[in-house]
Amino acid sequence: MDVESLQAKGMYSEKSKNELLELLDQHRMLTFESQLELNTAFEKRCIAVNKSGLEATIAQKLEEIKNLDYLTDFGFSAQFKEDGIVVTRTTKALLTDSISVIVGLLVFLTGIYGIASLVSMFMNGNEINVFSLAINVALASLVGTGFIFFNGLKRLFDYAGFSLSNRDGAITMKKRFDLRLEEIREDASQLFLETENGELIVRLRERRVFSSNAENLIQKMTMEQLLKTLGKNQE
Repeated sequence: MDVESLQAKGMYSEKSKNELLELLDQHRMLTFESQLELNTAFEKRCIAVNKSGLEATIAQKLEEIKNLDYLTDFGFSAQFKEDGIVVTRTTKALLTDSISVIVGLLVFLTGIYGIASLVSMFMNGNEINVFSLAINVALASLVGTGFIFFNGLKRLFDYAGFSLSNRDGAITMKKRFDLRLEEIREDASQLFLETENGELIVRLRERRVFSSNAENLIQKMTMEQLLKTLGKNQE
């Protein structure tokens, strides 16, 4: 992605010089996109000020994007090798998914207990205690929450044994589809990005590789850098 095109939104066009200087002092608290636009605002107005700290912060983040460091934000890491790169799931992401499944199971079982208690209250025909009713309704509602945590189970299966690599101009992906680990080998030209429902999705032909937040600039640039590194230049 062309960084200059990301700096053209004019987020700070209405700000006074003093307001820009205040933001400069707090630039580390800004998002990456805001840092880029703040730097551009100073350049467009030809304001003479020492913004070496801001520029160093931007340069560091651009270098980290180039090195694919931010792949870890969505659970992956890249290892650079002599004949290409290999992207795998991080141990931390696998552990997080495992914990999510365990927590989800506990929450789900708690919800089942709440449902069973509600049924028992009405079946026994005893006088219903309002406090007990409220507690059991709250517990029963946890069933749906438990299902949300189970998303980690799908990720565990999908990315067990996962790898994405580029060697000799070809992309090789190992990923589970319908619980079966498949190895797919395609030309690098078949690797592309698409945006769908707020997600930025990497696809290898029709196969979904992984996704990130399309609204997050660092993640978006990281995805584009990944494709470039793998051999697919993005305009």
